[in-house]
Amino acid sequence: MSRERERELEEAVVDAWPAAERLEIDGWLLRASGGPTHRGNSVATLAAGCALDLRGRIEKMEGWYRERGKPPMVQVGPCAAPEGLDAALAARGYREEGAAIMAVASAESVGAASAAALESHVERAPGEPWWSIAAGSSRFAAAPDIFFGFIARLEGRCRFVTTYVDGTPAAICLCITSGPRLGIYAMLVVPAFRRRGAARATLHAAAKSALSEGQNELYLLVEGENVAARALYAQCGFRDVYRYHYRVRSDAT
Repeated sequence: MSRERERELEEAVVDAWPAAERLEIDGWLLRASGGPTHRGNSVATLAAGCALDLRGRIEKMEGWYRERGKPPMVQVGPCAAPEGLDAALAARGYREEGAAIMAVASAESVGAASAAALESHVERAPGEPWWSIAAGSSRFAAAPDIFFGFIARLEGRCRFVTTYVDGTPAAICLCITSGPRLGIYAMLVVPAFRRRGAARATLHAAAKSALSEGQNELYLLVEGENVAARALYAQCGFRDVYRYHYRVRSDAT
């Protein structure tokens, strides 16, 4: 996989996850949103200008997060700039966490794959059935205002998929349009309905929705240690593209 392809995908994810506060510093995008997400509260490091050396860049970034009472957090992936960033952060006391994988699949292959004959709805606003699962399981359950703000910033780019088993909401996902591709986020299955095909049916519905809107590729982000989820995604046609992680320094505030 070429660096150009990796950069294209990562730029799509940055675009699909707008933070509440953003500041560009010589190519780095500093983000702060509150809530539990790494991506919405970290630095996107896809570019680095020449105005600052690495030490000055890091110190300036740390000052921005310090002003907000937040630990500085930096995303490090294959396209992170400048070179040597990961080692420099480690030497400065940043610990590694949040290791994850970017995976992609063609919408056509996921849409054509066999799935349980379950009822699935794709909507442009989150209805009560969708929220009934998200509110009880989502990381945003304790901070709904942060999640509402995120949805509002996307201005209609969200698709909310709900799958039912025997008439009961069983699984959901949040889809975000990004040009020719659709991002799959917040995949959740009610524990009582696991291993009944609800997750696969949800992905199937998302793929059909993507195709109907002219999007030919799906992507998702999955924790590297989530073996069960990775196996499901692989069965549905997703393939790993690259890995990334975050560096966090808790004592910098």
